[in-house]
Amino acid sequence: MMVSCAKDSTTMEKSPDEELKRCIHIVDKKKDEEGIECLELLKARFPRSTAGMEAELKIGDIYFQKKDYLLAAETYVGFLKLYSFSPRVDYAYYRAGTSYYLASPKSIDRDQEYIDDAIEHLKIVINRYPQSAYRGLATRFLKEAERRVVRRNYYVGRFYYRTGEYIAAIPRFEEAATKTLDENIATKSLYLAIVSHLKLKNIEAAKEIYGKLSAEHPKSKWTAKAQKRLLRSVK
Repeated sequence: MMVSCAKDSTTMEKSPDEELKRCIHIVDKKKDEEGIECLELLKARFPRSTAGMEAELKIGDIYFQKKDYLLAAETYVGFLKLYSFSPRVDYAYYRAGTSYYLASPKSIDRDQEYIDDAIEHLKIVINRYPQSAYRGLATRFLKEAERRVVRRNYYVGRFYYRTGEYIAAIPRFEEAATKTLDENIATKSLYLAIVSHLKLKNIEAAKEIYGKLSAEHPKSKWTAKAQKRLLRSVK
């Protein structure tokens, strides 16, 4: 019993940095759960220390490496709330955004409920921390996230279009056209928005979108098709 107490006393006397090294050593030995427990205790004992802050990030990194992306995102967001003064907030924003992105299904026919959170956190890295070492990576993931949003909107728009729900389809097509750099998706989305308005007898709204389509993409095949549809509708 005396030996046990002496051992606990020695552990308690360790500095935050020494305790962090001990926790990381446990993690390096592939003992993730034990490592997280060690890091959580370190945070509780030294909440405002540099080691305490690093412990929070390390927990997020462990979850990230285990592909528990939602737990990772929650940990990084918790870090941002507790340690907004830390010089490593850019890393936390980047990792939170990436975690939310990876937590979102790759298939666009499934709900992308975390993609907006991904975009929000990645944009903060790019706009607020231009000198960050993670800005380039954040930009790459942001483009992928925005591309997924476009594809999702186009997919949902096509679904509504095929089922005759044109009022619901139109804003999806307009958003897809506005946010994409893919000319084919942009022009086809605008064309389908025009046709949807024509189906609803909204001739003036269809003409307005055609004006945008013809001005931005005068040589597109979808511009020519939209013109023919409009001419048939006004006869």
